[in-house]
Amino acid sequence: MPLMKKEVNDMDKIRQFGNQMYYRMAQFMYGRNGLDALARTCNWIAIFLLVINLFVQSSIVYLLWLIFFSYSCFRVYSRNIPKRYAENQKFLDMTTVPRKYAKLAKLQWRDRKVSRYYICKSCHQQIRVPKGKGRIEIRCPKCNERFIKKT
Repeated sequence: MPLMKKEVNDMDKIRQFGNQMYYRMAQFMYGRNGLDALARTCNWIAIFLLVINLFVQSSIVYLLWLIFFSYSCFRVYSRNIPKRYAENQKFLDMTTVPRKYAKLAKLQWRDRKVSRYYICKSCHQQIRVPKGKGRIEIRCPKCNERFIKKT
């Protein structure tokens, strides 16, 4: 059943309004820092604290939530982009190792049915091998170290 002319017109108005809001927000955010890794992490911590505060009802947890959320908003709307960039780079440098292990865990979980991941003991290169092949000799592609593991 085709849509009535009035319904189509209303849908066009809603779509136009959405487009106008999108462009106004883009215009507002022009020249601002936006959402980077540090702001995103602060947002996730704030959400986690908010959920905890639902059950605990603690003013300390609420204050921590407010601090993390406020700092995240400050970072997103800041116009001092070079300073925010330097802070974000320092954060990324400090969290390199945990992010590396989280990425490895995510890959292992994604490929858990078909692959196993090993880390070379000499150069710390991660190596993916097919699962279910028994005991095999694995050669590191980076340093040519050889070791035997069970897949």
